[in-house]
Amino acid sequence: MEAIKSFFTTMYHNKQAFIGMLILFFFLLQAVIGPLIVPLNMGTDFLNRYQGPSLQHPLGTDYVGNDLFQQIVHGTRSVLFIGLLASLFTVILGFALGALAGFAGGIVDKIISMVIQILISVPIFPIQLIIAVIFPVRNVLMLAVVLAVLSWAWLARNVRATILSLKEREFVLVCRIMGLPKRHIIFKEILPNVMSYLASTFVLNTNSAIATSVGLMLLGMAPYEPTHWSIMLNNAAAQANSGMNTAGIFNMMVPTAAFVLLQMSLIFFANGLDEALNPRLRASYKVRKKKNQNTAVGMNQEGGVSHANGQ
Repeated sequence: MEAIKSFFTTMYHNKQAFIGMLILFFFLLQAVIGPLIVPLNMGTDFLNRYQGPSLQHPLGTDYVGNDLFQQIVHGTRSVLFIGLLASLFTVILGFALGALAGFAGGIVDKIISMVIQILISVPIFPIQLIIAVIFPVRNVLMLAVVLAVLSWAWLARNVRATILSLKEREFVLVCRIMGLPKRHIIFKEILPNVMSYLASTFVLNTNSAIATSVGLMLLGMAPYEPTHWSIMLNNAAAQANSGMNTAGIFNMMVPTAAFVLLQMSLIFFANGLDEALNPRLRASYKVRKKKNQNTAVGMNQEGGVSHANGQ
């Protein structure tokens, strides 16, 4: 309980991270229970096409009269699921390969480091696009694999550097002297020290995976889901020409605003996550806070003395 309280206290004092957490929690809640509360009707209703926001249609209607609010609510689940699944695969791959390179050393380290340098130096999205063409993406799981298979390099490089530093620390040397297996050292000694970094990386990779999945869907290289926000954007731009049609402006603005809010919340939340999960960063935050309070008290006292002298 103390750890949970400390986490939320740290997040609360980081206003940017706290706002991001609230917005992200709203989207998660919307993805989990939203479709159970808000019914989806994808039937055409041309008499009510391009309607503005109203009590009946809180976000207006699209080019065939479908309710935009219903589509946003039902599309949140697929948008988040794709991003979270792809990010999970990326973190697992990045940590596993980075840890293997850091601990194994030798030829294994050289091969993995060479692959990392190649992936870092080439543009990833065109290669992901080629993979999606060669191996048609037929479901969400395949899409998550395509997004993750080339996105682990930066994480693996940082994990490798961290392990090279940590494996010379005293607690790791003691484990080696005791003859403990490498899996114990990695998962019991090393992993807790990089967990906060992995958590913030997971959130940021979710953001990147969502953006990349939008590009693949707009190009028709991903499974078609009518309520996915990128499909809403594609239909608004291509079929309804909502970018030029002022009557359908909400058709374009609503999914765009949803993407912006979600990605903003992920970035804000990730910025405070490392500090909230890392005990050393929390300690430095408390020191800074105490120092700021002491400075404020000193300034108030000086102000009081000056005011008294002036009198």
